[in-house]
Amino acid sequence: MSSELQISPAIHDPQGQEKQQQAAGVGILLQIMMLVLSFVLGHVLRRHKFYYLPEASASLLIGLSSSYSSFALRSSFSFSIDCFV
Repeated sequence: MSSELQISPAIHDPQGQEKQQQAAGVGILLQIMMLVLSFVLGHVLRRHKFYYLPEASASLLIGLSSSYSSFALRSSFSFSIDCFV
């Protein structure tokens, strides 16, 4: 008895897998860029002795602005429920 997963040719879609991998790569890149941006912003805040806004709050503002921009751009992306069925 074999425990290997058999993929039917109708389900196997190399173009779709490539797009998913590319989208995952872009997502990871954006998360790393936001992390670096929060470190740089925290350094700038400390360098200019701006103690009214802590580094964690600045990082929270970066996250809020990036989520707002992704929400604003959501209309250009299409979601298909077929990939989950």
